[in-house]
Amino acid sequence: MKVSSFNAFFKKVGEAQVRFRWAILAVFIGLTLFCCGGLSKFAFALGDDGWYGGNDEIKINQRKYEEVFGNINGLGVLVVRQDGQDLFSEDMLNVIDKIGMRLRDEIPYADRLTSIINVDIPVGNDEGFEVVKPFENGIPSSPAELKKKRDFIMRGSEKNNALINSMISDDAKETWIFLSLLPYGQDEDIPLEIGYKFIDIIEGPEFQSEAYKLYGVGMPFEDANEDRYDIPEYYKRVALGFLVMLIFLAVFLRNPFGVLVPAVATVGAIASVFGAMSYFGVKADSTLVTVPIILGMALSVGYSVHYINMFKIFFRRTGKRKESVVACVEECGWSVLFTVLTTMTSFVSFMFVRMKPLEWMGRVTSLIVFAVYLYIAVLVPILLSFGKDKAPVAEAGEAGEKGATKIDMKFARWADVVQKKTGLIILVSVLVLAAFIPGFFKIRVLVDFASVAGEKMPYVQTLRQMLSAKLGNQYSYTVMLAFDEEDAFKQPENMQGLMELEDFIGGLSLTKWSGNKARVSSVTDILKEMYRALNEGDEDYYKVPEDDYVLAQLLELSSIEMHDDFKDFMDDDFKISVINVDMTGYGEIEALENMAAIKAKVAEVLPGAKCTLLGDMIQYAEMSSRIVSGGIKSFAFSFVIIAFMLILAFSSVRTGLISMIPNVAPVILVGGLMGYCKFSLDFGTVAVMPMILGIAVDDTIHLTTHLKMGIEKHGSYKTAMEDSFREIGSSMFLTTLILCAMFGVYILSPMHILLVIGVLTVTGLSGALLADYTITPALLYLVKPFGKEYSENKEC
Repeated sequence: MKVSSFNAFFKKVGEAQVRFRWAILAVFIGLTLFCCGGLSKFAFALGDDGWYGGNDEIKINQRKYEEVFGNINGLGVLVVRQDGQDLFSEDMLNVIDKIGMRLRDEIPYADRLTSIINVDIPVGNDEGFEVVKPFENGIPSSPAELKKKRDFIMRGSEKNNALINSMISDDAKETWIFLSLLPYGQDEDIPLEIGYKFIDIIEGPEFQSEAYKLYGVGMPFEDANEDRYDIPEYYKRVALGFLVMLIFLAVFLRNPFGVLVPAVATVGAIASVFGAMSYFGVKADSTLVTVPIILGMALSVGYSVHYINMFKIFFRRTGKRKESVVACVEECGWSVLFTVLTTMTSFVSFMFVRMKPLEWMGRVTSLIVFAVYLYIAVLVPILLSFGKDKAPVAEAGEAGEKGATKIDMKFARWADVVQKKTGLIILVSVLVLAAFIPGFFKIRVLVDFASVAGEKMPYVQTLRQMLSAKLGNQYSYTVMLAFDEEDAFKQPENMQGLMELEDFIGGLSLTKWSGNKARVSSVTDILKEMYRALNEGDEDYYKVPEDDYVLAQLLELSSIEMHDDFKDFMDDDFKISVINVDMTGYGEIEALENMAAIKAKVAEVLPGAKCTLLGDMIQYAEMSSRIVSGGIKSFAFSFVIIAFMLILAFSSVRTGLISMIPNVAPVILVGGLMGYCKFSLDFGTVAVMPMILGIAVDDTIHLTTHLKMGIEKHGSYKTAMEDSFREIGSSMFLTTLILCAMFGVYILSPMHILLVIGVLTVTGLSGALLADYTITPALLYLVKPFGKEYSENKEC
C-alpha cells in the first residue's frame, strides 16, 4: 500500500479536527476532568507481596502455611552493644524490656513477643521439670543476681543451648527481639501502618544511645523504608524530568505555545490514565512507576516536536494556518501513529510475564503511550489552528523554497555523505556490534532489594552495618514438611529424617552461621531442651529420643508445656513441621542449587512428606527465573510483532526485515554494556531492551515512510533521502536528545536501579539514533527495497 493512501486518510482527519475543533476540545476537557477525579484513590503497591498474584503458586503456598502457623511476616529488632559491655546490666535489660513492651502494646496486629526477658526455658527439678522465665519476677539491680541470670541464660555452649548464637550471641553483646504478627488479610495498607509504627519505636528518641544500636528487620519495616526513601526519590526524578521537558520545549520550539500545549497535554494524558486506573482499584508499582511517566513525558515532547516542526515548515511556506495544520496532520499522522503502535507493542509484551510489577508496567505504559498520542495528535493541531494567517517567510536559496531552515539543509546534505560511504558504514557497524555481542553472555540476574536499591540509600547502609554483626542476617526461608497421616512425626524414622535434613541444610552454601552454629531452627531444639529437663538436666539427654513411645510422649508434653514455642514449628496433629533457615545473602545460581538440593534430600530422608519452600530465597529465585524467561519472551514477542507490523505497513517482507536491522543494533549495545559493566538483570533493567526496540523503531519508521513517499513522488533514492533528512532529520535528533535528557535524570539518582536504567536507556537511544543516521539509509541505498529508480516525470 502506498504511503500516499495513508496520508489521504489523515488529511481528512486533519480537516475534521479543524472543522469540529470546539466540540473535540469540550469532549477532551470533560473526559480529562472525569478521569483525574480518580487520582484521589491513587495508591502504591509496596513490597514483595505486590510481586505475585493471588492465584500464584507462591501465594497459595503462603496461605497454606498461614492456615497452620499464622502470619509468615513478623518484625525483629537486633540490639547490639556499642560500648564493649554485655547486655546483662540493669539499664540494658530495662531497655530490652521497654522495647518489647512498646512493640507488643503499640504495633497493630501484634501477637507474640520473644526476647531474653520473657523466653521460656525448660529445666529439671525434684518434681520432674518446670518452664522458667528468667525475668518473670522483674529485672534485678544486684550485680550478683544479674550474673546469676546471665549464667542461667548463657549456660552450656552453642552446641547444647538453643539460645546461644541464635537469640543471643555467645559474647552476650547482641540479642534479638522478635514480634510475631496476627494475620491481617490482603489489605496492603496495614503492613505500611505497622512498618511506620515500628520505625517510630526503634528510631524514636527514647532508644537513641551511644551504648547500643537497634536494627530493624521484617517485611513491614522494608515496606515503610521503601515508602519513606524510595517514593520521594521517584517523585524527584519525575519532577526533574518534567523540568527537563519544559526546558527543551522552550529552547527548541522557542514560543509559549510550544511549551504550554505539550506540557498540558502530557499532564492531562498521564493523569487521566492513573486516575482511570485508580477508579478500578489498581495500585501503582512503586519501583517501576517512574518508567511510564518519564517515557510518557518524553514521547509527548517527541510527538509534539514532529507535529509543530512539520507545521512550521508548511506555515513558513504558505502562511495559511488552517491549511498548514491539515498538511501537518496529513504528513505526520500515519508515521506517528505507526510509531505509537510499535512502542505500545514493546510494552504490551510485558503483560505476558508472570510478575505483577512487570504486568502493571506493560499495561499502564501502553495506555500512557496511547493517551499521550491522542492528546498530542488531537490537541496540538487543533490549538495550532487558532490564530491569524501570515505572509510566507522568504528565505534565500533552496531552504526558503522548501520551507526548511539552514539546519534542515545540513541534514539533507548528510544523505549524500551516507550514499558515498555506504560500504564503510556497514563494515564499521558490523565490527562495532560484533565487539558488543560477547557482553550478552556475561549478563547475570540479581534481584535482592539491597542490590537493586544500591549502597547510597540510607536503609541499605544501615542494613550493611547490621549484617556485620554476629547475629545479623538479611534473608531467611522456611522448609514446610507435610505428611498426609496424623502423628507422622511421632514415628522415630521421620523425626530422624527431620534432624538429618536440618544438618544437611546447615551445610548448604547460603546458610548463615553464627560462631560455630548453623542458623537452622526447628521443633527438635524444643524436644532436646525438654528431654534434658525431664532427665534432671543430664547433658547426655540433650537429644531427640529414638524410642517411639518416649518420642510420642515427649511431643505431646512439649506441645502443652512449651505451647507458644512449639506451635511455631509443628501443628497440633503432629503431621506438619517447618524448618526456619537464616541466609548469608542471596545468589541466583546458589539459591537454585540449594533449593534443588533440599528437595532431593527430602525425597531421600522423608519420602512420604510433601516439601514446600517459602520465604526470601524462594521468592527471589522464582523472580529471577521469571525475569529471564519473561524478558526473553517479551523481547521475542516485541521483535516478531514489530517486524510483522513493518512488513504489513510497507507491503514488503524485505523492507520490513531491513527496517528491523538498525533497531536490533541498539539492543546489542545495551546487552553488551550490561555484561561488560556488570549491570545485573532485574525487574527494572529487564524492561530496557524491549523498550529500546519499541522506541528505536520510531525514527526508522519516520525515515523509511518519508523515503517511500519520496520515491513515490520523485523516483530517485538520492532525492527522496535528501527530502527525508531535510524534513525530519532535525526532529529525529531533537526527539532522541529529549528522550536521553529525560531518562538522563535517572543517572543522577542515588538509587542503583534508576541509575542503571538511565545509563542503559541513554546508551540504547543514542545508538538507535546513530543507527538511523547511518545503518538505515546505508541499507536502503544498498538494497533499494522500494524498487528501481525512475524518472520523476514518469507515471508511478
